[in-house]
Amino acid sequence: MRLSRAHKRTTMTRKPPSDFESHDDWLTHVRSDVPAQERRNTLAVGRMELLRSFYQLQGLQLPARFAEELERIESLLDPARTIALEGLNDSIFRTITMHLSNQARLTTARDERQARTSPRKQIQELLDHLAQKNRYFALWAAYKRGVSDCSVAEKWDEYLAEQLESQCDEEIDFARAMVELDRLLARFRADDLPLPRLLFERIWFLHSLRGRERMAQTRAVLGTLMAELRACTSA
Repeated sequence: MRLSRAHKRTTMTRKPPSDFESHDDWLTHVRSDVPAQERRNTLAVGRMELLRSFYQLQGLQLPARFAEELERIESLLDPARTIALEGLNDSIFRTITMHLSNQARLTTARDERQARTSPRKQIQELLDHLAQKNRYFALWAAYKRGVSDCSVAEKWDEYLAEQLESQCDEEIDFARAMVELDRLLARFRADDLPLPRLLFERIWFLHSLRGRERMAQTRAVLGTLMAELRACTSA
C-alpha cells in the first residue's frame, strides 16, 4: 500500500501507547504533540494497539474476522480509514466486554459450586483430574496401583527412568514433585482442609506450563501447601 507523504510523516513521528508509562501520558502526548488534523486517526490507531495488546496478554490472537477487516481498512485513505477503524475498534471492544463478562460468570458459578462442595470432595475432584490430564501425576498414580504399600517408593526412580528415558532432567524432576504433591493433597483431603485461595486452579493447570516456569510454580505450590499444613497443625 502506498502512503501519502503526510501519512508517512505522521507514521514516523507518532508514538504508540506502549512507549508511555500510562494511557493518560499517551493522551497528553497526542493532545500536545500531534497536529489537530491527525489526532482523530492517531487516537483510533492507538486504541487499536491497546485492544490488540489485550488479546496478546490473554495468549490469544486477534479473531480472524477482525484481522481481515483491519487489513481492508489499511488500504483505505482518510477520512474513510479513520472512520472505519473507529467502527472496528467499537466492535472489538464489545467482543472483549462480552468475553470478560462470560469469564466473570463462569468464575462466579465455579466459586459458588466449590463453596457448596466440601474440601474433601474438591480435592478428590482435583486428584481425579490430575490422574487423567497430568501425564506425570498419572505415572505416579499408575505406579502406586501396581505395587504393594510397602514398596511404593522403593523402585519408583527405576520405574520413572524407564518411562521417561528420553526426557530431560526438568521433566523427571517434575514427575518426582508429583509424588510430594499427591501426599500433600492426601493430607488435606484426610483432614477435610480447604486449599489456600487460588491454589486449586494453579494445581489444575500446572502441567500446562513449560520449562523452568513449571518447576518454579510447582515449588511455590508445594511450599504453600506445606506452610498451610504447618499453620493448621500448630493452631
